[in-house]
Amino acid sequence: MASVLMIGFLVFLAIGLPIAFAMGLATILAITWHGTLPYSLFAQRALIGADSYSLLAIPFFILAGNLMNVGGITERIIAFANACVGRFTGGLGLTTVMSCMVFSGVSGSAVADASALGKVLIPGMKKQGYGGGFAASVTAAASVMGPIIPPSIPLVIYGLSVGKGVSVAALFLGGVIPGLLLALGLSLVVIWIARRRNYPRHEAVPFRQLVSSAGEASWALFMPVLILVGITGGVVTVTESAAIAVLYALFVGIVIHRELGLRNIGPIFVQTALDTAVVMIIIAFASGFGWLMAVSGLPRQVATLITGISDNPLVILLLINILLLVVGLFMEAIAAMIILLPVLIPIVEAAGIDLVHFGLVMVFNLMLGLLTPPVGILLYICGNFANVKIESVVREVLPFLAVGFVVLLLITYIPGLVLWLPKLVLG
Repeated sequence: MASVLMIGFLVFLAIGLPIAFAMGLATILAITWHGTLPYSLFAQRALIGADSYSLLAIPFFILAGNLMNVGGITERIIAFANACVGRFTGGLGLTTVMSCMVFSGVSGSAVADASALGKVLIPGMKKQGYGGGFAASVTAAASVMGPIIPPSIPLVIYGLSVGKGVSVAALFLGGVIPGLLLALGLSLVVIWIARRRNYPRHEAVPFRQLVSSAGEASWALFMPVLILVGITGGVVTVTESAAIAVLYALFVGIVIHRELGLRNIGPIFVQTALDTAVVMIIIAFASGFGWLMAVSGLPRQVATLITGISDNPLVILLLINILLLVVGLFMEAIAAMIILLPVLIPIVEAAGIDLVHFGLVMVFNLMLGLLTPPVGILLYICGNFANVKIESVVREVLPFLAVGFVVLLLITYIPGLVLWLPKLVLG
């Protein structure tokens, strides 16, 4: 049954079906081949996979990000970042990295970061003399921070999928240092390229203007703090914190910035519903797919294969990273995570690897797949904003992708980079 399931899935992907429908049809095909399993199993497992109170955090975080974006927060984040780093060589590139880092604390999604910031920053960089491929690539690479720096939709899904006492709060805190390391590495590459190409920089802004822009952006800067303090302090659950984030975003957009009106609410709700549906249909269809894969014995076979090579945790992490990088070339990150978790978690537990540490390694690794063709969606989004061919974006993103690989190796083999902050705050 496992071979029918996987072959069917790969064939459906090859003919261009969306991942969710490829998983669904492969599940139905495997049920048909088995002969004794009822077709109602597909619907039952889909409902079980999607029927979770904790999953409400996903639409709430998406809605909060959309409200903050339409409510004028994007422009204020960019203005603040530009006031801080625009004076340096390649200032707009650095502004992009810093803006994505701040906006990551609002959206929790790489695609949201690239869409919200890219349509403003990429044309702005081109207008200032930056190459279109560079502008697109730095925005795409910086948007990877969206699911790493809390809040993070993939980390919520990981925590809920694994269970076993894995705290979403710990996962959120574990993403802070890797996110900052990625931001630092990307900034160094931007400076290096900007100096080689003599990209422009802005004049230093007066201190008064810097303070003013910081004040304007303070409402956005406070949002991730509000979420983390609420969760880690035990005041609210992850789902409740997401609902509070929506109320906070409404308050900022309507009362503080006064750029969010009733005419905006309807389109925002529609866009949030569409964004949520994309995630939830993957989660629902992957539930049956993953269940059949588990009962077929495939996870045990993969575990035997990997542990047959080595039982050293360092080697196992290396093999898993290679597997995830290959999968990330062809599969959307959330779908890959849901499918592979039942396979990988027993291996990770047997090797004595911390599940919070592994969660950050897995999410970080799969997020790099957003920068690699043929599926790398961030490349296409940002390339479209820059109006350049995808080949140009792929060529320019390579140095930034190399930074991502270095950070991945660091967090893989120095667990303290992930676990230090959760242990410090949560004990």
